[in-house]
Amino acid sequence: MPWPELMPGWRGLPAVALLMFCLAALCFPFSVAATNVGLALMLAAGLFSGLWWQGVVSFCHHYRLLFMALFVYLLLVPLGLMWSIDPHWGGRILGRHWFWLTLPVMLVLLTDTKARRLLLATLSLGLTLNLVYCVLQMVGIVDLGGVVAGSTAGNATGRIGHTSFGFIYGIWAAWLLHLGMQKNGWLRSSCWLLAMWALFMVFMAQGKSGYLVAFVAIALVAAKWLRETGNRRVLFGLLALFLLLSIFMATGPGQERLVGTWQALTGTAPQAMDYEEQIAVSSATARLAWWKISYQIWLQYPVLGVGTGGFPQAVLKWQASHGAAVMHLVHPHNQYLLVMVRWGLLGFFSLLALFYFWLAAGMSQPWRSSSVLPLAGLTGVALLIHGLSSASLEEHFSTIFALVVTAAGLSESMAERA
Repeated sequence: MPWPELMPGWRGLPAVALLMFCLAALCFPFSVAATNVGLALMLAAGLFSGLWWQGVVSFCHHYRLLFMALFVYLLLVPLGLMWSIDPHWGGRILGRHWFWLTLPVMLVLLTDTKARRLLLATLSLGLTLNLVYCVLQMVGIVDLGGVVAGSTAGNATGRIGHTSFGFIYGIWAAWLLHLGMQKNGWLRSSCWLLAMWALFMVFMAQGKSGYLVAFVAIALVAAKWLRETGNRRVLFGLLALFLLLSIFMATGPGQERLVGTWQALTGTAPQAMDYEEQIAVSSATARLAWWKISYQIWLQYPVLGVGTGGFPQAVLKWQASHGAAVMHLVHPHNQYLLVMVRWGLLGFFSLLALFYFWLAAGMSQPWRSSSVLPLAGLTGVALLIHGLSSASLEEHFSTIFALVVTAAGLSESMAERA
């Protein structure tokens, strides 16, 4: 049953689900608890109203290959408990995947154009308010007092934290650039000013993965517009933006972080370094060590891995067998190595399939005439990159944002096909 027929006059449980969805989007940058409650209530309303099952059927009908890839990947989470070396921790990992259950409800709710615009406006309002919050944090008016790891006056990322900050705002800024090219007058100026503000804050923060996500997302928007319109002014305009960002990186706080990371990767770190370079070197050095350990563990369990939740215990066993210092590691800050250790080659190829079909869903259609579909393609690319340095599919902020904006993009395409 089509969405407008299912919810005449915006009444009943579907209306409650949409309201809870918008409240969760507004609270998203500020409160994990409020976001979780809003999404849980949205899911409950979707289950009782039948929206959830309708979303499953519609998702499978319109994006069968993406649906199957996601289904296989998520199925590995409970199945992996069967051979897990630490099923107790695996149960906690299973609980972290509940957000994925909200995707079918999101897809149906956002098939309606008004609902989609309301949700994106609410989400953008929350993200804009969070930028204001981060500016207040930079000037010392707001002090989180260490409540959020890696979020300080010198690394102002609010309650999101530096790990997901660049991922979220890199996608949002690239989408605003795309949206601005579709608009005229003050709407275009507003979109581009917001995008520049978001990019400025991304490059003021420590998350170096966020720098790469932002660059690639902007390049993707430029490439799609140039290919679909042949308008070289678009290319020159975005190249100018790249130049500005590069100058900012070469002279701003990102310079020391990038230099420190390069020094750690090449083993050329000098004895005397400033504070930002020390942080970058130590961070990159630690992650290289974690990746090497993860790879060695995978070689011991190449086919099925150590099971869901087995990664921390496997690291401890490896350290004990190699006489290494004890280091409690929950994940290796790499989504690909994480699934390889958990589920072996089966998990690795399921993850690649998921990213491939995610990208295909967002990139296969023209962007020029679509306002929201680019969000799905941008998110797929961002997850592909972000996964190189984080557990991107299990982080609270990254996962929820990816689900919301991908649902918005896919639902626009689904509505056009209906």
